[in-house]
This record gives sequence, C-alpha cells and structure tokens, in this order.
Amino acid sequence: MKIRGFTLIEMVAVLAIIAIMVSMMMPSVAKLYARNEATTSINWIITAVNFTRHAAISFRTTATLCPKNPDHFKCGGQWHEDLMIFADRNEDGKFNQEDYLIHQISSQKVTGTFRWRSFRNRQYLQLTRFGYTNYQNGNFVYCPGARNSKLARQIVINVQGRARMVNTRDDEGIPIDRKGKPLRC
Repeated sequence: MKIRGFTLIEMVAVLAIIAIMVSMMMPSVAKLYARNEATTSINWIITAVNFTRHAAISFRTTATLCPKNPDHFKCGGQWHEDLMIFADRNEDGKFNQEDYLIHQISSQKVTGTFRWRSFRNRQYLQLTRFGYTNYQNGNFVYCPGARNSKLARQIVINVQGRARMVNTRDDEGIPIDRKGKPLRC
C-alpha cells in the first residue's frame, strides 16, 4: 500500500510561490482600493450637490448645502464631514428660525478632504428655486487621504447648478484643473 502526500520540500516550494505571487499583487490591489475610495468620496459630494439642486426645484425655494458644524446644528464644519441641506428662505446661508432642514448627509465612507471655492467667496453653496447657483458657481477640489496627487480631482459646479468632474492630466499623469494648472494637495 502506497501513502500519497507531499514532502516538506514540495510544500515549502508551493508556499514560497504563493507568497511571491501575493506580494506581486499587493501594490495593484492597494492602488485599486485607493481609486475606489476616491471615486466613492467624489460621488458622495456630487450626489449632495445634485440632491440640493433637486430639493431647491422641488420645494421651489433656495436650498443651501453646507458642511455641518460637529458641535452645533449650523454651518461651519469641514466639507469632508457631515453636510446639511436646508431651505434657506431668507438666503443668508445660515440655518435660523425661518429655515427648515431638508436633509442631513453623513460622511461615513468619505476619505480625504474637499475644498470649496466659489464666486462671492462663500463657504456654502446655494441653489435657487430654478436650480441655478445663487451667483456662486465654483469648484470642489478633492485631495485623497494618502495625499496621492494622482488621485486628486476637481469638480466644477456651473451656474446652472450642474456638477462635472475635470478629467484632464499633464504629461506626468498629475490631474490638472480647468485652467491647466496641476491640482495640489
């Protein structure tokens, strides 16, 4: 009767081959994971802008999107943290007595940071009852948590309140903004 099995040398050789293959795949898996995190975060902010636009049109009022202050129920936090959307009846960009909350958006899966720059230099985004920005078209710049500038993105909000992502890159693969300058994190 023959006993079948592997010798210790065969087992070590197979494990070494598997370890080499896994170590070769790890960088590409890490890149895939980082790209997926960036895409999720970017889609989160675009969805928030689109939802605010839809709410402004549906409720026929000016809707304000702003980062929520973590300590108080008002604007003033960071754009990569929780956001709030409210009907801003007096269009002052502040959540006060005349206004009502439409929705609060949690930032559970957001990695990296967002920076908002707009005309009129406001730290909130207002959309009118027609879906247009309240003279605030501008852009968000996304910087990934790992500070990998190849994953940075710019999201442009035009006067009609529509969001689009700038997808151009320079010769080194670094994303560039709509003016042709490299995005910096």
